[in-house]
Amino acid sequence: MVRGRLAAGGTVLGAVALLGVPLGVLWWWLAPRPEVTVGLDGQPLPYPVSETAFAVQGHYALIAAGAGMATGYGAFLVQYRMARRRAGQGRPPLDVRMVCLLGLVVGAALGAVLMWRTGVLLEGDAFARALAAAEPRDVITDRLRLDATAALVIWPFVAVLQYGLFDAVSTWRGDVPVESAAAERSGEADAAPAADPEETEKASQ
Repeated sequence: MVRGRLAAGGTVLGAVALLGVPLGVLWWWLAPRPEVTVGLDGQPLPYPVSETAFAVQGHYALIAAGAGMATGYGAFLVQYRMARRRAGQGRPPLDVRMVCLLGLVVGAALGAVLMWRTGVLLEGDAFARALAAAEPRDVITDRLRLDATAALVIWPFVAVLQYGLFDAVSTWRGDVPVESAAAERSGEADAAPAADPEETEKASQ
C-alpha cells in the first residue's frame, strides 16, 4: 500500500510540474511587451507608463489560476477513480487523498517556476541586443519578465482550493470511495447470518 501511495503522489507531482513548460510557452506567446525608454546611462527606464506593463503580470496570473483549477480537479479525479477501481475489484481500499494533495502542491509550485522560467528563456537575448544598439531616450520594446513574483503562489493556492472543494463535496455526498468501501464491508459482515447453535452442537459431536 505504501508503494501505491508513493506512485500516486509521484504521478500527480510529475504530471502537474511538467505542465509548466507548455504553459510557459503560452505565456510567452500571449503576453504583450511594454515599451521602455533608454536612459542616459544606457539602462532601461519604465517609461512611458502604460497598462501593458501590468498586463504581462495579469496574463501570468490568469494562466496560473486556470492551471490551478484544472490540476486541482485532475488530481482529485485521479485519486477518486483509483480508489473506486480498487473497490470495484474487491481489493483493500487505499486512501491516497493526502498524498495526492501533497503531490499537487509540490507539483504546482514547481510548475509555476517552470512556467516563469520557460517564458523568460524563450525571449532569448533580443532585448539585450536592442538595448545595446539603442541611443539614449530611444523607446524600445521590453523583455518578458515577472516583476510580481508573488504570482508564483497563485497556481498551488488555487489548486489546493479546487481539490479541497471537490473533496468536501464528495464527503458531503457520502461517496468517498474509501469510506463507501468500508461501509459496504461492514454492512456485509452485519448481514451475514449467525450460526445456528444446534447445528454447531451437532457438528461438534
